[in-house]
Amino acid sequence: MSGMDLLEAVLKESGLPVKYYAYEGTSSQYIIYNEEAEQPVNYGNNRPLNTVTWWQVHIFSPKSGDFRTIKENVKRSLQRENFVVTDITTLYEEETETIHVILSCHMGEREV
Repeated sequence: MSGMDLLEAVLKESGLPVKYYAYEGTSSQYIIYNEEAEQPVNYGNNRPLNTVTWWQVHIFSPKSGDFRTIKENVKRSLQRENFVVTDITTLYEEETETIHVILSCHMGEREV
């Protein structure tokens, strides 16, 4: 299973709609995700032996929603599957009265 497939499977455990880059549905709570960066690592013979991929996970919820529970559940699920959560930012989008939580994470190294 690719890192992207694993990430999407983990995020779907939340019970929320999960989409790559953009969500065009009608649910007021949903998750989108995207690659943030890729880095070749563990060089041998001047070639990278592995790649680490960093991801951003975006949780959107109305301010009246239980975004904290969703955030904690997603974080625990990611950690259970060996994703390393490095940063969590919570924003409020005033024009839509939406909470926007951003989890930055990366998965273990994969062979190139």
